Amino acid sequence: MSVEYISKKRVKLHIFGIVQGVGFRPFVYQLARKYSLNGYVFNDGGGVVIEVEGEDAELSQFIHDLKLNSPSLARIDSIEQQLIDLTNDKMFSIIDSETTTLQTMVSPDISLCDECRAEMNDVNNRRYKYPFINCTNCGPRYTILNNLPYDRHNTSMRNFEMCDTCRQEYNDPMNRRYHAQPIGCYDCGPNLKIMNLMEDDVKNDKDIMKIATQYIKDGKTIAIKGLGGFHLICDATNDDALLALRLHKQRQKKPLAVMFSNIDCIKKVAKLSATEEKLIVAKERPIVVVQKNKNKYLSKLIAPDIDRVGVFLPYTPLHELLLQEFKKPLVATSANLSDEPIIRDDKELFKKLHLVVQTSLTHDREIMNACDDSVVMDVCGEPIFLRLSRGYAPKSFYLNKRSKKKILALGANQKNT
Repeated sequence: MSVEYISKKRVKLHIFGIVQGVGFRPFVYQLARKYSLNGYVFNDGGGVVIEVEGEDAELSQFIHDLKLNSPSLARIDSIEQQLIDLTNDKMFSIIDSETTTLQTMVSPDISLCDECRAEMNDVNNRRYKYPFINCTNCGPRYTILNNLPYDRHNTSMRNFEMCDTCRQEYNDPMNRRYHAQPIGCYDCGPNLKIMNLMEDDVKNDKDIMKIATQYIKDGKTIAIKGLGGFHLICDATNDDALLALRLHKQRQKKPLAVMFSNIDCIKKVAKLSATEEKLIVAKERPIVVVQKNKNKYLSKLIAPDIDRVGVFLPYTPLHELLLQEFKKPLVATSANLSDEPIIRDDKELFKKLHLVVQTSLTHDREIMNACDDSVVMDVCGEPIFLRLSRGYAPKSFYLNKRSKKKILALGANQKNT
């Protein structure tokens, strides 16, 4: 008898692509419940494995929806499907990951989502102004990952024991923070602190953002620990601050990127094409090289002698909170020595850049993989990448033919580009 005539059957699906750390398993769980199917789903070294059984019509619809309606951050490259024996499971569940040969795709880091932004700005929310708020739709991925599968113990969040409330969210398949590996809050997550080369450090101060922004208002350059490394930050409207940064970093004329709080602020200083505007507000939040307007708001030292400027929007809650407090655009350039990768460690920062910066707004979540900002420009309506990195990297794809050689691809100077 052919498969089509069996009213109830069990199917095993192996999903390959970017399907870990993007809310794929809870999506599968909810989809299985929608169609009254039983079985289980789990991560393995290759991606996601599903065993599911039920009536033929519901299974077909389940697989159809799986392919067409997967989470926005997921990317299904291929599905292996086989018919297996029924086991008559009584429910559908999400089970622990299995360690197998590691070949799954890793999700890039993704900018703050609208839901988390709303919670961060809600005075009644327990994560109000929490600088590390995230869920399965946003937050760090690649930069905190130490090994696969993408589970908490394989990330730099392994040192943060979840509180009872976070654990309840983490274990609830109907919650958008289900198995969000970087989950945390004021009670159990990473903490901000200000480190000073010449002064006492500042820890656990409720006004730490105000303290940090006061340094910037005073014309100083500070370092901020982002997703994939440190930024050097200063007031984008202050000529003296820009002059000091260029002098100490020995960067006489090379353009500096500017971070704005919203797209409307960018439009006041730049002419944007439809493609550029789309790139700026995309979830990847790259630096976009655009044409300047004739304005005297930004310092003339940001991109001297050229008609272009690199602009971008904040991509972490920490950057958003800083801009909320400062209320003006900020220069945000990579903290590194010339031709070296971005710095991701506090000690290395002050060792290499002590002449440039003496204060850092940092935290205790380790950056496992350095990752610089992506840089892109619009050429005749097509995005051309000058640097493909944060938000897009690692960019993974399958070859049509299996190669017998082991191939390692690196960007210039072995940076993550």
